[in-house]
Amino acid sequence: MEKSYKGQRIFTGIGITSKKASGRLRLISTNEGVVQNKGTSLNKDDEKKRFLDAVKRTIERTNEIAKRAKESLGESEAQIFEIHAMLLDDEDFIGSALGEISKGKSAEEAVTSSAQKYTSILRAIGDEYLSARASDIKDICSGIIDTLSAKTEKGDSEEEPYILVARDLTPSQTVKLDKSKILGFVTYEGTPSSHTSILARAMGIPAIVGVGELPNSIIGTEALLDAKRGRLIACPSDEERERFLAEYRYESKIASEHERYMRSLISTPAVTRSGHRVLIYANVGNEGEVDGALLNGAEGIGLLRSEFMYFERDTYPSETELFSSYKRIAEKMQGKRVIIRTLDVGADKQIPYFNLEKEQNPALGYRGIRICLDRRELFKIQLRAILRASHYGKVGIMMPMIATLGELKRAKELLFEAMKELDKESVMYDEKIEIGIMIETPASAIISDKLAKEVSFFSVGTNDLTQYTLAVDRQNSRVSGICADTEAVMRLIKMATDNIHEVGGWIGVCGEMAADLSLTQAFVDIGVDELSVSAPYLLGVRGKVTDSK
Repeated sequence: MEKSYKGQRIFTGIGITSKKASGRLRLISTNEGVVQNKGTSLNKDDEKKRFLDAVKRTIERTNEIAKRAKESLGESEAQIFEIHAMLLDDEDFIGSALGEISKGKSAEEAVTSSAQKYTSILRAIGDEYLSARASDIKDICSGIIDTLSAKTEKGDSEEEPYILVARDLTPSQTVKLDKSKILGFVTYEGTPSSHTSILARAMGIPAIVGVGELPNSIIGTEALLDAKRGRLIACPSDEERERFLAEYRYESKIASEHERYMRSLISTPAVTRSGHRVLIYANVGNEGEVDGALLNGAEGIGLLRSEFMYFERDTYPSETELFSSYKRIAEKMQGKRVIIRTLDVGADKQIPYFNLEKEQNPALGYRGIRICLDRRELFKIQLRAILRASHYGKVGIMMPMIATLGELKRAKELLFEAMKELDKESVMYDEKIEIGIMIETPASAIISDKLAKEVSFFSVGTNDLTQYTLAVDRQNSRVSGICADTEAVMRLIKMATDNIHEVGGWIGVCGEMAADLSLTQAFVDIGVDELSVSAPYLLGVRGKVTDSK
């Protein structure tokens, strides 16, 4: 939307962050993959091989982007690219492209045709969330075409920082933005629920989406970007510029003072004003994230996602490989608690060599502890590795997706078998290792009085607990708003908290709700002992706990 006022040109859209930026506008062409190889007398088998090889390389590159996003932004943001990797490996998508190649099209044309087919279907449904996912389809298909054409990324030749203007940005383009050059960005299209918007918020980039097409006459001119109000002011007056800069300086000063205050709390225990001590732990996905967690004041690791060792290879890791990695992490933490969650795959976490069957409802299917109890030797190898690592630090073991007392007892039996084997081999381990489970289902919360007698601690996985309690797909915009009503989930967490405290154990929260500062006081009131979040959120949570009653 455009307004004219005293020679100024004001454009409005949807602000994604609450930040400001000022600078010259630069229009960037976000080419979504140019098809140069047209199908004429192409060899179909050769084209199919080119396509499949390109998909494989693009998946590898996407997983690398996911890894970098997890280290710098957090788990939720990294999942965007993990989902992209899954979409790239989707049987329907691959089958569609191969079918187009069989008709005589080149690999590039086949990818473009399949992308257009799927994006048209998503947009035709008329759902905001699904329409936003069309950008993800374009993103992954652009990646394949770039790989097919051996296209390499060019460095930004612009010397002065600028406000980027584009028709739209894909998630991959957004996460690769050079923050030393990009002051902010404005897109003609886009929605606040798109993955691009989610990443912009996580990266702290001033951004406005959905402004409509901007006239070429303002490109290259000075502009003021006020993401909080969703306004872009091109060719501002002196008065408008001074007012904007004054607000910018004031807000920057407040933000800087807040950052210094947060940093001052790094070595200070998080204690509420009423004296309740809360441990501030980190969620990490691999060894590389440990340093960032420590730099941000992590008092321990509340969730080590052990599946990272399985995702990064084409075959099952050996016990020695698992042990070596866990040992290095335990030693790096220097006596601080490290909670290792046992293998949690299935549902949205697919590993090709596990050969898991496609399921109609994977969220309620073969996943987590269910796979481990079925593949006992696989589970035992990991249990032995964790036990061995416990000799080198304060290591705890946590089992995911426990829904029944029987599952927990069978898992513990396998753990005790592993202990006996190590005893016979004279291998050292912590005989008093803490054993815990994740509270991820309403069932586990409801029977937490019985489960509490079998373990040392609980850790609440709020993402799954919320979707199972409220029967909500958090990624579906038509129903995701229901997740804001946390009463039922909080009651289950309170139930589990009371039951584990009754037997002298402790409880933590490691899901997304742990990083939601609007819920910190509620967790304190419930009596939660520990909050575990991704490294970028550690300081904010620590500060919020300290300010709590």
